[in-house]
Amino acid sequence: MSDINKRDSMDAGISEITKKFADAQITQKDVEGATSQHLVSLTSLPPSVRNRIYSYVLDTELVNVGNPNVSYTHELTNNTLHFKASRPPFPICSSLFYVNKQISEESRLFFYSKNLWVRFEMYTADARHAKNLLEDSGVLFAVAREDVIVRSQQHALDMMLVEKNSNQKRATVMFPAQYLPRLINFMQQASQASSSWTRGHAIFLTLKEVHGTEIASVQGDLLEGFRALTGFSKAVVEGKEIIPGYADGLAESMMAETFDVDTWFNTLNDILSRGEDQKDKKEYKSSIQQCRTAIIALTYGYLTRAELLHSQPEAFHRRVQRLRYNLERTLSASLLAVASPSTNAKPLDWLTTPSISSSTRHHTATALLAAETASSHALSLSTDSPSPSSNPWYRSLPAELIPPNKDAWFTSEEKARAWLELGKAHYSLGECLFAAGDLERADRLLMEEAGLKPGDEVLMATRSEVKMWFERAREGIDWNVRPGSSLRKVALLAKNAHVK
Repeated sequence: MSDINKRDSMDAGISEITKKFADAQITQKDVEGATSQHLVSLTSLPPSVRNRIYSYVLDTELVNVGNPNVSYTHELTNNTLHFKASRPPFPICSSLFYVNKQISEESRLFFYSKNLWVRFEMYTADARHAKNLLEDSGVLFAVAREDVIVRSQQHALDMMLVEKNSNQKRATVMFPAQYLPRLINFMQQASQASSSWTRGHAIFLTLKEVHGTEIASVQGDLLEGFRALTGFSKAVVEGKEIIPGYADGLAESMMAETFDVDTWFNTLNDILSRGEDQKDKKEYKSSIQQCRTAIIALTYGYLTRAELLHSQPEAFHRRVQRLRYNLERTLSASLLAVASPSTNAKPLDWLTTPSISSSTRHHTATALLAAETASSHALSLSTDSPSPSSNPWYRSLPAELIPPNKDAWFTSEEKARAWLELGKAHYSLGECLFAAGDLERADRLLMEEAGLKPGDEVLMATRSEVKMWFERAREGIDWNVRPGSSLRKVALLAKNAHVK
């Protein structure tokens, strides 16, 4: 072995040290390469966080928190009102629309779907009428140039109000849908102050863009409130995505001399009938929208006509509660049918089946949870449950506005059908132990009803269906799985899908 003399570090020359320092220098390129791996950008954040950020800069309500009130001035140019605001009415961060393709698409979709803009035009011979309506109603509206508003294509609703067949357009403004109730309330007060006010006006409503939002929800936000108005000389409601039959019923209600309770109920009952027909034809998505439309209309009715509806005889309340029961049960059945292509195998297999996409899993989870909720609502109504957690009225109405109910208004068979739907929902959610209990209760009620209706074929068919689902549920029980854990798993999946 040859000897190699090791040199002490103190023997190193200055020139060598200088060379080592030069070789060890970090260039700007090295810095950029290292930091780029840890750089956090808006697109790298989770969708839920991005949506939260968008809400702070694009939600027309949140951006106005803490800001002073807006006052308007106006001038009449070429017979048309032009407004100026004391400050920007909606100080949103529109620069997000031009960042890049992804952020632009996301922010625009959030902005238009969250706010649902209304373009309002008023025709009147007297410009003061348009001015008073806009300023006194308390509507917060944008003050963009008329030609810009006219070119708009992304708003959700076109609303045109024509006074005494005038062809003179006096104002064109744009405002978010959350201010629509103020305008409707102003028109309602005007009609109460003068019985000829609505008779002297024609109204035209055109649904334009829903931006991916559920149509029943959009109709509720933009159109259902107009049912509080009556007596118009003409009312036209249209839009390619409006649920069949809804537009005609709303227009007839707005042109009626007064609000008629029986007509209102029959209109909603017709919506239920269409929903049941769609379910029987296996057009489940349409059935879901019909049922949800009627439920929203019921809620609006008790919010806007509470005194009149509560003053009706008991027979009317019975009809209302039975209508709500049938809506919830039909809704549950249609939602389960929508989810069934993914849940035909064993419970929760759809969560891990490779052939089922993540998008389908999200939709399935959402549909199953909604079905479980709807069937719980139907059961709560048919048993007159005192628990507000499952009573559908408690979710949308103050306690004093909830219509009266009695479990005697429902037969044992109807209660059994509610238990059956709930059992099917629990089975599909993987809660087989819950499902078995639900179905056992359904069978017990059907046995009671069978004693009253011996030989009833429909009843026997329902019992056979209950027994079939009970056997499935019993075979699917896994005693090693804690009850409720599958439900929580599906709920988490649906929640994650909702925020994306």
